[in-house]
Amino acid sequence: MSKVKRLIMLNQMAGPLFCELAEGLSNEFVDGVVLHTGHPDAKNINSSGNIQLITAPEYNRKSRLTRGLTWVRYLISTTKLILFSKKSDGFLLSSNPPILGIWFWLLNFFKKNPYMVLVYDIYPDVLIEMGIVQQSNIIVKIWNWLNKKVYRDAKSIVTLGKHMAKRLSTSNDLSLSKISIVPPWVDTDFIKPLAYENNPLAKNFNPGGKHIVLYSGNMGVSHDIDTMLGAVKQLRKRDDILFLFIGGGDKYQAVVDYQKSHQLDNIAIYPYQEESDLPYTMALASISLVALDGGAQELMIPSKVFYYMAAGSAVIGICSGENELKDIIGICDCGICIDPGNSDKLSSAIKKVLSDNTLLDKYQHNARLGAEKRYAKKSSIKYFVDFMMKAGML
Repeated sequence: MSKVKRLIMLNQMAGPLFCELAEGLSNEFVDGVVLHTGHPDAKNINSSGNIQLITAPEYNRKSRLTRGLTWVRYLISTTKLILFSKKSDGFLLSSNPPILGIWFWLLNFFKKNPYMVLVYDIYPDVLIEMGIVQQSNIIVKIWNWLNKKVYRDAKSIVTLGKHMAKRLSTSNDLSLSKISIVPPWVDTDFIKPLAYENNPLAKNFNPGGKHIVLYSGNMGVSHDIDTMLGAVKQLRKRDDILFLFIGGGDKYQAVVDYQKSHQLDNIAIYPYQEESDLPYTMALASISLVALDGGAQELMIPSKVFYYMAAGSAVIGICSGENELKDIIGICDCGICIDPGNSDKLSSAIKKVLSDNTLLDKYQHNARLGAEKRYAKKSSIKYFVDFMMKAGML
């Protein structure tokens, strides 16, 4: 019998990865899993699993104010779940919203329910690197002090890569042995290569049958969208290339404004699409772009890279120094990495890949192979189960 009978999973924006994890863990616990999230697509979670879905306030990316307010609303919504949890309940906390771990730790101080923390992004470090707050800020100091308490009392901490694990260890006086690494995964049966003629969305998004250079997902403050836009402008005379931006976030409007101000007809911009369309939009790309601004490389891994790879797209990473993104692209030999802030190099990389069919085919083949061999959902969730067993949660 499980040491923990029911697992309560907290994540304001439980996207496909977190929902798949809930499905994978649901039969490992006697009383199943409770998933508390505000993600609108969570309603599509596999109901055959032993999962109870509790709807929470949705995350609003419109502005920093709306983000903060929806974070607070979500934290308040977790209060009853935490305070009235059973002794046999365990918790899996995500880093969304960023102070969820602290909120849980305070409410759980006397209850002492066991918990694990899944760190997608390292806060407040992300905010410091983006210049939103200062290291010397008293709130940041308190935040860091409380983070150490959260991590100290957790049964285990799980993060996405070795660079993030090292950063967590150094910043929070943690032994690396307490930190497990499970890279983001992808459902390679759901996302896979698809020929243009078999893609029902191909003519909607790419009626001219051009090479698609895709950016899909959050256009946030930690993503070097400006370098991409510079390349769009430089390649405006290439009638065989269409840049496709799909998503939202802080920089979404900047992309729209840039297109209008420069009168660019080689870029198409769309808001987030339905999750059910993801296999078709991902499969459109000849090349996909993923970016981290300088300073963010040890703090997060863009999960979109694994979706790009599963769809069989060559990948161009915009990043600096040693980081997870560079390691993934290098190990799988599925693309090229360039430094942030260099639109010239990005334009040259795109032209290089598209002008050499042998190189493009190699990168696309290796991307799909890497996704299947290294980042497939089934094996990654098994690793997560193993770590929970070692932590005494199972």
